[in-house]
Amino acid sequence: MTESLKSMMAQQAASIAFKPPDLDAIARDNNRRIRRRRVTTVLAGAVAVAVVAGTAAVLSNLERRPEVVADPIPTGTVSWAAASTIHNGTDTVILAHKIRAYVRTPVGFVTVDRTGNVYSITSRGHTRIGQLASAGSGNDHVRLVADPGGTLVGWVGGDQSGLTMQIYDQATGQTSSFPTAGAKPPGGAVFFAIDGRTAYWRIATRNAILAVDLDTGAERQLASGDRFPNLEIWGAQNGVFAFTTDRQPGGNVTSIRVGRSVEESQEFTFKENAESGPLIQLSPTGAWLAYLLVEFDGPPIQDKVLAFTGQVRDARTGDLITLDLPGVGFISPAVWLDDTTLQILGIGEGPGLSQRANMFACRIPEGTCTAGPEIPATDIDGNALVTPNGVWVNE
Repeated sequence: MTESLKSMMAQQAASIAFKPPDLDAIARDNNRRIRRRRVTTVLAGAVAVAVVAGTAAVLSNLERRPEVVADPIPTGTVSWAAASTIHNGTDTVILAHKIRAYVRTPVGFVTVDRTGNVYSITSRGHTRIGQLASAGSGNDHVRLVADPGGTLVGWVGGDQSGLTMQIYDQATGQTSSFPTAGAKPPGGAVFFAIDGRTAYWRIATRNAILAVDLDTGAERQLASGDRFPNLEIWGAQNGVFAFTTDRQPGGNVTSIRVGRSVEESQEFTFKENAESGPLIQLSPTGAWLAYLLVEFDGPPIQDKVLAFTGQVRDARTGDLITLDLPGVGFISPAVWLDDTTLQILGIGEGPGLSQRANMFACRIPEGTCTAGPEIPATDIDGNALVTPNGVWVNE
């Protein structure tokens, strides 16, 4: 792996913005010490083509219902962004702003620029829809959140006077805001995940982790902050949660739990001198778990990385899936393109491969991988490669 890529990964690690929802009682207090090193995945994912100009509406002030997007953008192709360009398979979308984070939905993209402005991009246009709180602050809660199967996108909005949980429906253009009762930045409100029509977040002033029905506003407390101060859910898909009880802000995790409840959850513990970065991906059905395993040359506290290895497990049995990627020395799992296809960023190592990076689509559980477009070196080296996981990436 090139030094520039290592630098980019370190930069992305320093700007992680993923702090997910919390489950109804999370199994067992792991009081393991979390290492100071953060290594996060450089992910690639699926998205759709988009173009320019449209309108948004705030739900509380709607004078008319926005028109529904009539022409959904095809999804399922690999995607990444660099500078102001989104690459979608062999197509490109050039925007008027630099992209620091983005996600995809079945109808388009939602992006964030360097000052935290949030934009919706669909076949009907390109429009500003909000502001991301604490953008560029290094706070690991700064991110966009989306369910890849739906058209809802969420983020923490607001300013120093207070924070709100923002939901935008990219199909209809409707925005709704949920107050946080005096929560202040940087960590007063944390948006964890969207699963269908349910959002998961933590509000510090209420010391609670909540599941919120986005249609009715009804709340359900999942866990108390007193009981689970370090609980984080990395993903919620189809009622399945990937979570941990032992992560401190800024640290990797030494184990991951997966399940529909505390009682059903299963723990995956890594071998000695190995940890997972905080970007952990559940497949849309919750059947498969993908993550980046970071192996250290000695105790992780020494900060000497030996290898980055992408791994996929059966979320029920814990069985590892072998990925067929010969000649690729660095493998980073990304977003899921569908229920059984995982987007991978692969970097070649060895003679003639040291500068080659590709996006791959890997079928699970077969483990067969198909190479997509080769990523230009300038996209990796000069523009802080951004992938559609919603994570804020510094320049």
